[in-house]
Amino acid sequence: MTISQEQLHSIIELITQKTGILPRESHQMGIKSYIEKHLDENSLTFSKYFSLVYNSDADLSALINESTVNETYFFREEKHFLLLKKKIFPEWQMKNGSKPIRIWSAACSYGEEPYSIALLADSCSIKTELYASDINTKALANCQKGKFRGASKRMGDGEEFHPLFSSFQNADGYFVFPEEIRKKITVLQLNLAELEKQVLKVPKKINIIFLRNVFIYFSMELRAKILKFITDNCLEPDGYIFVSMNEIAQIDSTIMPSNLEKISENNIFCFHKKN
Repeated sequence: MTISQEQLHSIIELITQKTGILPRESHQMGIKSYIEKHLDENSLTFSKYFSLVYNSDADLSALINESTVNETYFFREEKHFLLLKKKIFPEWQMKNGSKPIRIWSAACSYGEEPYSIALLADSCSIKTELYASDINTKALANCQKGKFRGASKRMGDGEEFHPLFSSFQNADGYFVFPEEIRKKITVLQLNLAELEKQVLKVPKKINIIFLRNVFIYFSMELRAKILKFITDNCLEPDGYIFVSMNEIAQIDSTIMPSNLEKISENNIFCFHKKN
């Protein structure tokens, strides 16, 4: 069954309404293909499917899993991890000794980011309480499993940290992490667009938040809303927020909370919560 552009547009609007995500044009064709295949396999009309997605959390979750892009790799944007290693982790140890540092990977995708954080912290003798969240249930299941494709190791970015995880690659080319590493990460399903409705699940008293490669899918209004919520309700004073380097310029004084400041260390940008 082929759905019309008008029908696709109604689905895109529903996704945005429910999640805040603004699927790019290149992603919309993938969503269209998924829906058409689903309609054929289940002998559904479009109106029936739309009703299911609108009213059923399970059907909406399945659609969201197809609507979000989860392409990432270990130690992506390695300069952020260098800043952790050379500045933030040493400063934490100096001020707090062996007290665990609380870190939240708030758009963790399949999990390469939180595993990168866990491995780096271990290598620096830093104790962590580490949280990983995403809206995509399929991606979260992979994060919990701790098994990643060989493509999760990239040349050119993250190479300095390859020794931290290369030993976990098996004969089939997959990176498989043992339970002692997996159990360091608490996995949560969270919709960043509706954090205030999930306040009991949202990690609190966090010292570092990674919120990378997700704002590009949100409106400016929603970016401001998310930043304010996590700064006021999740991030500890003197804490840090990392966004991807291509998102830094999109976050200025018009959407930045007054208690958050943009800082730069050796031309590596992040956000710092004022004391």
